[in-house]
Amino acid sequence: MKVIFGINELEASGLSNVITTLGSFDGVHAGHTRIISTMLEHGRDKGLAPVLLTFHPHPQIVLGRRGPTELLTTLEEKLQLFEKIGVDTVVILDFNRQLASYPPENFVRDVLIDKMGMKALVIGYDHAFGKDRSGNKELLERMSKSDGFDFLVVPEFKINNQTVKSTIIRELLKAGEFDLARRALGYNYFMTGKVIKGHGVGKGLGFPTINLAIPSGKLLPKDGVYSALTSFDGVQYAGMAYIGARLTFGDTSISVEVNLFDFGGKTDSDHAALELTDYIRPPEKFKTPGELAQQMKLDEIEIRKKFSNKEALS
Repeated sequence: MKVIFGINELEASGLSNVITTLGSFDGVHAGHTRIISTMLEHGRDKGLAPVLLTFHPHPQIVLGRRGPTELLTTLEEKLQLFEKIGVDTVVILDFNRQLASYPPENFVRDVLIDKMGMKALVIGYDHAFGKDRSGNKELLERMSKSDGFDFLVVPEFKINNQTVKSTIIRELLKAGEFDLARRALGYNYFMTGKVIKGHGVGKGLGFPTINLAIPSGKLLPKDGVYSALTSFDGVQYAGMAYIGARLTFGDTSISVEVNLFDFGGKTDSDHAALELTDYIRPPEKFKTPGELAQQMKLDEIEIRKKFSNKEALS
């Protein structure tokens, strides 16, 4: 997948005859996938080159309208998901206050048409961009006629009569509603982080763990125990993950750690990807480390059964 960073690289890219869609695409959820798939399908039908345009950092971080933003995907994770869907070219523009104040008509003509060679545009039903978010479907419908490009609007996507949105998925993950969150995302929620040295607590309990430092701003779901798949060094391992404070030991700092089943080695990998598959139970403060170890044995039995059942069904 080709990634073009910034206006200067875009100008030098030589893009032409393009169909595009644009947005932050946080989470690259099932609704986003429909928009991107529409772009890819229409591009094939019309002989146009599909190019996805996104922004970094997330506009909410720059504008600060809703307080601290907890992102469903880092930029690197987002690019992985774009590539998995089938996107060949991504343009990443630096989002700043100057870009936020850009009149949408100017953005369409100066960036999309002049610099990208846009011939067709696909957006979601409620997409808006530019100064005062005035770049909506009504404006774009008018511009498509005056400036000569195809324009497609993808209708809203619902699950259980609830429109799929990044904000709603964040709420589901923080509430531990993993089944709904998985359906809305279209995949298991995952986190990619740096492997860091822990305090050896898990090893002392008989459950050695890999500890992950999750990038700042990435959403951590509801505290608790999860069944999980962890990938590093090109191999994926089943296991159980814990997100939260070490209550039994009086440690209030939040940790993300995973015990790998059937792994007796030591990883030299700098990073690992943690895919959460099921929410098992909330955190609990035990009277003794021994009681915690007993519960962890029960957690392991339950999680191994879940993985065994999923293998039997696949």
